[in-house]
Amino acid sequence: MVDTHLSTNQINTNRMYNILVIDDDKMTHFVIERILGDHFNLVHVYDAQEAVNKLSEATIHLILSDIHMPGIDGLEFLESIMVDAEHSNIPVLIMTGKPTVEKEKSALNLGAADFIKKSLFKNDPENVIERIELKLTTTLDNIPVPKGFSVSKKEFVQNFMEEVQTGDFFTISRRLCTLLHNRFEIDHIFFWVIRKSQPRLILTMGVEDLQKFGPDDLLKEDTFQTFLNRPEPYLSNHSFGEEMGIFKESSKEAKLPAEIGIPLYEVTDREYLKNDRKIPADAALFGYLTLKRNKLFTTKEFNFLSNLLTQSGTILWRYFTKI
Repeated sequence: MVDTHLSTNQINTNRMYNILVIDDDKMTHFVIERILGDHFNLVHVYDAQEAVNKLSEATIHLILSDIHMPGIDGLEFLESIMVDAEHSNIPVLIMTGKPTVEKEKSALNLGAADFIKKSLFKNDPENVIERIELKLTTTLDNIPVPKGFSVSKKEFVQNFMEEVQTGDFFTISRRLCTLLHNRFEIDHIFFWVIRKSQPRLILTMGVEDLQKFGPDDLLKEDTFQTFLNRPEPYLSNHSFGEEMGIFKESSKEAKLPAEIGIPLYEVTDREYLKNDRKIPADAALFGYLTLKRNKLFTTKEFNFLSNLLTQSGTILWRYFTKI
């Protein structure tokens, strides 16, 4: 039997992510427990008010809410929680047995992270697990957005996830780089895949004079060789001087003194979640992202982009393995 009154001190600390399930139907709770119970801590409630009470008692990382419930329904609950100062960043996935385009659009417009047909729990449970793990991976609660960036956490996640749901590695990579270019004041982006220390240029975007460089050019760069030996994020605000930086002369001509280099690792989003959102120390290098701009990076911006791209890289690696 599903325990619909799980208290804070009953949560299984062996699993790191707590999901609040809101539905007035007992059978739905039973099905969800059977599908998700081995992967996450599930906190079961029957209505929106009980959900509000549980949110005040336990740390909740994601909410699964039915759309039709007595009293406050799923959409009304979603609308309220999106303006709640304490809980508005929790991803909310709306469930329904009879989905319509209008309902789905309403849920997404109100801020839902996703819209799930209840039939998927029976017909494609792995898809449900994967979608929940993606939402948990891209949750940015622990990464404060620096002032000046023209994007909210929720907006970035929603825009990125639009492509993740249906795209392949290359379209998802382009989506990510386009978001970085347009929303984070990045003037030029290089995205290299690294296999056996050999770079392959997947995407270059921005300044025309920097689009002439290829893999052979990168191999000659001291910064790249240093990066191969010590793959960790770096920040340089004088990238055409003695600090780290690739293609220094062209960067100087283009007036792009600031550069961030980000390693991407052979770690899937599922492995990343199971390791408490940390990259294992022995993880192999899979990619190299460089971001260049004419405005200097603050430390807060560097930390934000490093964390954001490390998380995004785990999703990219999973899709890369499908090529």
